[in-house]
Parts: sequence; C-alpha cells; structure tokens
Amino acid sequence: MRCRGTALAALLLALGAVLVGGCRGKSGTGTAPGARPPVTGVEVITVSPSTEEKMAEAVGTVRARNIALVAPQAMGRVTSLPVSEGSVVEKGALLFTIDDAALRAQAVSAEGAVAEAEAAKDEAERAVSQAEAGKTLAEKTYGRFSRLYEDNVATRQEFEEVEARKKVAVKEYERALERRAQAAARILQARGQANAALATLSYAKVAAPFSGVVTEKRTEVGSMAVPGVPLLVLEDTRQYRLEAPVAETWISRIEVGARVQVVLGAGNPLPAVVSEIVPMVDPDSRTFLVKADVAGAGLRTGMYGRLRFPAGKGTVLAVPRSAITRAGGYDGVFVVTPDNVARLTMVKTGGGTGARVEILSGIEPGSRVAVSQLDKLADGVRVEARK
Repeated sequence: MRCRGTALAALLLALGAVLVGGCRGKSGTGTAPGARPPVTGVEVITVSPSTEEKMAEAVGTVRARNIALVAPQAMGRVTSLPVSEGSVVEKGALLFTIDDAALRAQAVSAEGAVAEAEAAKDEAERAVSQAEAGKTLAEKTYGRFSRLYEDNVATRQEFEEVEARKKVAVKEYERALERRAQAAARILQARGQANAALATLSYAKVAAPFSGVVTEKRTEVGSMAVPGVPLLVLEDTRQYRLEAPVAETWISRIEVGARVQVVLGAGNPLPAVVSEIVPMVDPDSRTFLVKADVAGAGLRTGMYGRLRFPAGKGTVLAVPRSAITRAGGYDGVFVVTPDNVARLTMVKTGGGTGARVEILSGIEPGSRVAVSQLDKLADGVRVEARK
C-alpha cells in the first residue's frame, strides 16, 4: 500500500509540472502578437468606395489562331513518320509518307495512255494529209472533166463518175479531220488523267502547311491512312487567342477591335484585342463567343483564362494591386486592426484597371489595408505604419 501511494504521488507531481509548463507557454511571449518584433515602415491605406470603370469577366480557353488537322488525301499504309508530339517543324517540312506503289502504277498507266493517244494523233495527221491530197486531185479532175463535158468531149457518164469520186474524196477528207480532232481530244483527256495521277502520287508525301509544333499524333508507321482522317495535329505557336462565352447582357459592350484584358491563372492582365465575335447567341447558355488575340510567354492551347472588358462606370471598392497577396491558392489582403495588428483576410477580387483591383467581398469600407512590406507580414504580426 505504501508503494502504491508513493507512485500515485509521483504521478500527480509529474502531471502538475506539465500543467504548469503549459500555463507558462500560454502566458509567455510565444503566441502573443507582440512576440515578434513589429514590422516597421508599412504603408497603410483606408479603403473607401470610389467611382471607377467596372470590369466584367468571362471564363474562356486559350487556343492557337491556326490549328490544322493534317489528313492524307490518298489511301495507303504509313511508311514513314519523322515527327512526334512536340516536334517543331517549318512550313513544307515532311510530316509523313504513305505507300505509293499503287499510285505509281496509276501514274505509269496514265503516261502510257498519253503516249498511245499521241501515236493515234500522228496517224490521224497522216490520214488527213492523204485525204487532203486525194481531195485536191479529185477537185482538179472534176474541173477538167467539167470543161470537157461542156465541150462535148467527155460523156455524161464519165463526168458523173468524176463528180462522184470528188464527193467521196471530200467526205474522206472531212472524216480524216474529225478523226484528228478526236485524237487531239483523247490526248487532252489522257494528259488530264496523267496529271491527276501525278497529283495523286504527290499525296503520298504530306508536308506541313505552316510552321508550328506537332501537338498530337494519331498514327504509327504501318497503320492504314484513310483520306480525310487526321493523322497529326499541327499548331501555329506564333499567334494565340482567348475564346470565351460572354453573357448576352454584355453584347452591346464588346465589338471587334475593342481593347480588352486576358488574365491567365494568377498572372497579371495581358493586353488583348477582340478579333472576332460569333454572331449567334447560344439559346441554352444565353452567351455569345468572343475571340480576343493575345500575346505573351508561356501561352498554350487549352489554358484557362479570363476575359476582362469595360462594363461602364460604377461605385466599387478597390485596393492597389500591390495590396493583394496569394495564400493557399486564394487572394488575400492584410487588414490592420485598430491596435495595429495585421490580420490576413481572404477576399474575392473582380476586375481591375491599371494598378487597382476591385474587391467584391471579404472587407468592408473603412478597413485599413497594408500595401507595402507584404513579404514581411504574417497573420498576427504587429505593424508600425509609415508616417
């Protein structure tokens, strides 16, 4: 019993030491606002409503201005594919080839048809020459017998026989001319087919229509290529635009050529220009598509972006852009309390023009907000405002 009492007393003494230590920790300087030295030279402003140009927003997607779905124009098996996803190519660079054995055979056959048609035309030319000579001779003979018949030297039967031979010679000459014309037409037809065969043969090699980057590959060597089915996606990385569906209530506020802003993620606004407005309102979403040209480093097709555009003047609660800080993926500001303690407050931001950002929620008019030394501030730190 005496041993048990001694152990219980020791346990109570240890628990008391822990509690005393805990109380000291709470009453000491570890978590109190004044535990850390105050941050000096902090510029603090009092937020108040002001009349400014309000900015409306629409969420959209970044896309390259020129995206080509590269498809073959002839059927065949893919024999080479010298590019892959991410390959940078120049205009005219070879993208892929397809088996051209059948296409070459068609081209050879077409060239043979041309040669045959030209040979037929040469034969028709000789026939015309012969028929023309026969016609000339028949016409001269007819002229001579006409005079003899008039002078009663030749009989009527002889004259009629000569006249018939002349008519036959003229008909033969006309038929020879028709055969020559037909031969010329066959040459034109054969040459057209040969040109078409050569053009089809050229389809076996597919080149880049413009300079850009291969962003998608949908085939491999050995696969069958079908006309009209894209095998590669080529993107022109020199020009991008943001495509955003905008509520129809703003349709009178945006026009082609208008200067707007594009915000990518948490980045600063980029200047943009409206290049196209699709003249149709979606009956389901009640939006119309706006496309704004934008330039900047790191742009990629598929990126999330926000389109900002002027929405008229109004009363807004705004702070300098330098007052906004990022914490946990959200926007925040440091509100300075009456006893000069910085409190990190999450806010919802709206549009902004120049160096000011609209605050939609999170703080009230009259709040004191820090606009400098944000990198030194933390929630609960005491500050000394700049005088």
